[in-house]
Amino acid sequence: NLTIMKKHFLILIAAGFFSFSNAQDSKAYLGVGLGLSVPGGSALEDLKTGLNFKFIDFGYRFSENWGVTIGLDSSGFNVDEDSVDAAVGVASLAIGPMYSVGLNETISWDIKPKYAFSIAGVVRGDDADLYDDAVWSGSGFILGNSIVFKSTKGFAFSIDLDYTFGKFKEIEFEGETYDLSTNNKLNVLTLGAGVRYNF
Repeated sequence: NLTIMKKHFLILIAAGFFSFSNAQDSKAYLGVGLGLSVPGGSALEDLKTGLNFKFIDFGYRFSENWGVTIGLDSSGFNVDEDSVDAAVGVASLAIGPMYSVGLNETISWDIKPKYAFSIAGVVRGDDADLYDDAVWSGSGFILGNSIVFKSTKGFAFSIDLDYTFGKFKEIEFEGETYDLSTNNKLNVLTLGAGVRYNF
């Protein structure tokens, strides 16, 4: 009957996808990273160069060149005034395609344009005043690049250069959410190093 035919059809699709994935010799990696982060844009004015932490740098290759990548990272910036005790944190969660180019036997270049569907910002510190409980949220894009150096089997090191740009669309404060229309654009340039494990 129709139900049995649907089940058989789904089994065939699943089997075909599994065979295709295996035929492509898929590879995945999971990495972390640390680097310098330079803030810009009207939303991040008057801030010092800070630190960037890549908490999750995940990639999965469908073929030798093409794959998908997911990234979770956060940057922290102190206010550019020594008398003010406040810092700004900006975190992003992004996903996108990955294209890998082999430069030689041990070095490759990963090109990773990603859509940052979640960008969040907070202000913390003794001088954060009313903004201490506020959370900014928005979205944007990340132009990601990694020069990858193969090391021991399974491990690799990378030099990462990412450019994030977007804008905060709203702010949540004291249980209320407000739309933002001005002074909400942001860009962050990060340069760092990472380590990843291929599996």
